[in-house]
Amino acid sequence: MPCDGVRITVLDENFIDILLPSTSRVTRYGMDQHFNSKYGEILAENGLCFYVETFSAGTVTTVLFDAGLTAPVVLHNAALLGIDLADVDAVVLSHGHPDHTGGVIGVLEAIGHPVPVIVHPDAFDPRMIVKPYVTLPMINIGLNRERVERAGGGLIQARGPIQLGPGLFTSGEMETAFDFELEAPTGRWCVHADGAVEPDDINDHQVLGIDIAGVGVLVIDPCGHRGIVSSTEHMRKLLSNETIYGVMGGFHTGHPGISAHRIENTARRLAEYSPQLIAPMHCSGFPLKRAVAEVAPDAFELITAGSVITVGEVPPQTRKLQTSSVRIN
Repeated sequence: MPCDGVRITVLDENFIDILLPSTSRVTRYGMDQHFNSKYGEILAENGLCFYVETFSAGTVTTVLFDAGLTAPVVLHNAALLGIDLADVDAVVLSHGHPDHTGGVIGVLEAIGHPVPVIVHPDAFDPRMIVKPYVTLPMINIGLNRERVERAGGGLIQARGPIQLGPGLFTSGEMETAFDFELEAPTGRWCVHADGAVEPDDINDHQVLGIDIAGVGVLVIDPCGHRGIVSSTEHMRKLLSNETIYGVMGGFHTGHPGISAHRIENTARRLAEYSPQLIAPMHCSGFPLKRAVAEVAPDAFELITAGSVITVGEVPPQTRKLQTSSVRIN
């Protein structure tokens, strides 16, 4: 059963832009708030965190999808936007990279009550990046099961999809279905539970799919490690809905060395769904944003930290902007 509507608040993202106007589907934290000392500034950093509310028959399911790079930024922005993290029903971690999990301990502590944490079991495997000039050992050193559980997280380590509410599903493991999406940065390694050291295929990567009545499927892919087109196809089949309303998140096309071939094919294939929303964020990069804006100008949307996206039947937003209790100097 689909949900009636969804409201997504971006609590962490790489960018802010106080000059972007609000639209019929996106409400932004703009200049009037940013320069008002009563509220303060929205913060941005290299990470992602989505506060997702789905509505169905008078009920609401609230999920925090990823936890940003650092908890103080997530908590600061949540406070400014009038969000009470105690309302969170579940936390979903897309994969075990620090720009998506770095804030999870502080966020769980702020939630203040035991909450399920849905994550692929391989997200906890030690990971490293090896380049000719530097090695970054165990980039996810802050993510471990014991710390999550001590902070109040009840771990649900799943390889398959999980339904979180009406029309709201995690993807589970996915395959890259298109050759052009196999292109990826090199030098990523992981140590598996059995001790094997292997190239990191990031098979723990998961996305969120939302089936909205009368609208279609909205896919949130935080980092595009399987390819945004592949993950969109996966969720379309999982939810048995051919209509894609939109895709948003990090599409993993912003790294040095990503070819124009991948960028052009990604933009073209996304446009072929005839979606109403395409919002490249985080690791998508300017060339992909430009390509999407050219092939699907009506669907293209810039989403920044503090943005609120509403789709379908959503009750009026009643929360008020607040003065943040967390300050970063």
